[in-house]
Amino acid sequence: ELLDVLKEPASEPDNQAIDWGEVFDPDPPERLSDVKKPERAFLGRRRNCAEQEAQNRRLGEAGERFVIEYEKFRLIQAGREDLANEVEWSSQERGDGLGYDIRSFDETYESEVFLEVKTTTSGKYQPFFITENERAFSNQFANKYRLYRLYDFRANPRIFKLTGQIEKHVSLEPQTYRAHV
Repeated sequence: ELLDVLKEPASEPDNQAIDWGEVFDPDPPERLSDVKKPERAFLGRRRNCAEQEAQNRRLGEAGERFVIEYEKFRLIQAGREDLANEVEWSSQERGDGLGYDIRSFDETYESEVFLEVKTTTSGKYQPFFITENERAFSNQFANKYRLYRLYDFRANPRIFKLTGQIEKHVSLEPQTYRAHV
């Protein structure tokens, strides 16, 4: 089933049909105190890693594009069209590795904020990957950092927001290591 989803094109919702006022989910999921890890199974599989990476990249870019539209809507609704025109798709304009994807403006419309976007076609509790660089940025710039979790992307896109240091909201589990000899 997962492989079928990965083979599907990263279709984006029709922005004309989106009720932007209903996109934001004000209730982030509760942090689960005891996350059950599945028993490790050492099974052989054949994966097309290049295709999976390409699909993930398309989905991520589509999610970032969606959040930019949401941010512009949010700022225009607040009467700040001037700021809506200043929203920057930083990962596209300046490249990856910044620790965030989008530069926007906070709820007071006084200062900039840095948004990291994590997109899934699955539900609210679907785990996601975050890089060490993104985690470190969330710590160093906690007062300006927001993680936007975009979920149910194809069916009924919704966003919840995690503000500040990411590890205050989620349990982190290492997946890869850099090995030095």
